[in-house]
Amino acid sequence: MRSASLPRLAACLLLILPACRDRGGRAPEWETALKELDRSLAREPVISQAHKADLADLKIQFKHTTAPLARYRLCDRIFDGYLKYDVDSALRYAHLKEAIAADTGDAELRMDASLDLAQRYLISGMYHTALEAVGAVDTAAVRSTHRLASYYQTLNSIYHGMALAAKDPELSGRFRAEELLYQQRSRAALTEDMLDYYTVNAGIEIENGHPERARQLMTERLADERLSLQDQAIVHYWIAKTYREEGNRENELKHYAVSANCDQMAPVKASRSLIRLSRILYDRGDLDRAYTYIVRAYEDATRSDARTALDEINQSQPDIIAAYEKLEQRRQRQLKAFLAVTILILAALGFALLRLYRNHKRIGRMQRQILENVERLKESNQIKDTYLGRYLSMFSEHIDALERYRSGLRVTAKSKDLDDILRVLKSDAYIDMERKTLYDEFDATFLGVFPDFVNQLNGLLREEGRIGQDLPPGKLSNELRIFALIRLGVTESAQIARFLKKSPSTVYNYRVKLRNAAACDRDEFEKRLMEIGNPG
Repeated sequence: MRSASLPRLAACLLLILPACRDRGGRAPEWETALKELDRSLAREPVISQAHKADLADLKIQFKHTTAPLARYRLCDRIFDGYLKYDVDSALRYAHLKEAIAADTGDAELRMDASLDLAQRYLISGMYHTALEAVGAVDTAAVRSTHRLASYYQTLNSIYHGMALAAKDPELSGRFRAEELLYQQRSRAALTEDMLDYYTVNAGIEIENGHPERARQLMTERLADERLSLQDQAIVHYWIAKTYREEGNRENELKHYAVSANCDQMAPVKASRSLIRLSRILYDRGDLDRAYTYIVRAYEDATRSDARTALDEINQSQPDIIAAYEKLEQRRQRQLKAFLAVTILILAALGFALLRLYRNHKRIGRMQRQILENVERLKESNQIKDTYLGRYLSMFSEHIDALERYRSGLRVTAKSKDLDDILRVLKSDAYIDMERKTLYDEFDATFLGVFPDFVNQLNGLLREEGRIGQDLPPGKLSNELRIFALIRLGVTESAQIARFLKKSPSTVYNYRVKLRNAAACDRDEFEKRLMEIGNPG
């Protein structure tokens, strides 16, 4: 007895129908079907949780049901839920069905329970145990053609598996003969309302070289809207086989993908369609999907103890895993190469950024130097402007003084007093007065440009060697004037001596005296002196 899909999962059919429709050319149908399958595989925890919740509800109903027939039907639904999903639970409820059927004394229920138990053994590859379970069936007491058809179909599947598993060719041939015998008997007993009617006849049509007839049969069955997800998976599996016989790889791929998707939504573990898909995708070079599908199929088959599925998986798994490992190794090499190139690029970028940073600092220093030079030029121009104005005024006054001096001599000469003339000519009063005027103008002009000159100069000297701290504002001593002239670029002692009316040795001694009193290195003294008044 097989029920429809569980109510809570019936709505999931809507998720896979788009895979069977025309997508208007937006993408190949097989690619769309694979994407739907990928989404279902990703949702496996959610699907399994919903399936377990439905089984839990059935178990609660079973616990509170006392009528034997109702209990048997609930137990049958629970068994169907665990078949191809959980081997231990399925076996438990198969034995419960046997016990309930024995209590009822109903021969058909006992046959159904034995066939379900055989199906569970068959999935696990326990062919002889499955044959023993079927052998316990009393076919003479069964009147239902459906039950007889299931009986023959189960024997057909058992002998098919035994023929494949047999290592002895003679033994395999004997099992193959039994398989064909029960195939014919099941075909005769099957009716069109049974799915096995279509799968058995489709198998015969394919063996006879008529895949198009087999596909027509399965397409007719697919039109039945009452098909469960598990039955849809079977129908699409057979349609895919017909396309395989014709060499139509894209349609084969599409229907295997739709079938595997139905299995995932049902859910059915160890989907044969998923196993076939992995091999097809391996042959097409889609190693990522092939590896994902074969690993999932292997995990499902192991959990559900599906030995027949494991045998099929083992035929493809080594090739797929080996190819995938080579692909991963190649990807690792590419990744390492990419990382190496990336590191080199980052190193080059870091070096370039460092160069840019250094250039930026160098440009910053150059900008500061330019600004300092601009300030110096401004200062130089200011000095020039100030001195030019001052000395134009001073020269004008000096000419006026010479004019007055000449007028005084002319007046003295008119008096014809030769002694007075000689006395005036010998007198230094005029020269001293003019020199004093020159020094006053120099002091005022220089301190106007370098107002803090005295303090900054004394800052270069030790405390006991400092000078000019008691002078009135705006005045310089002869000693300070020496270093004021040096600051203005007059560095020759002879030139300084002529300006100050001193001997060169006196000027030299002053310079040595202050160098010796310097708080810094004496050789650095005049260099730092030249920096007085500079910006910064």
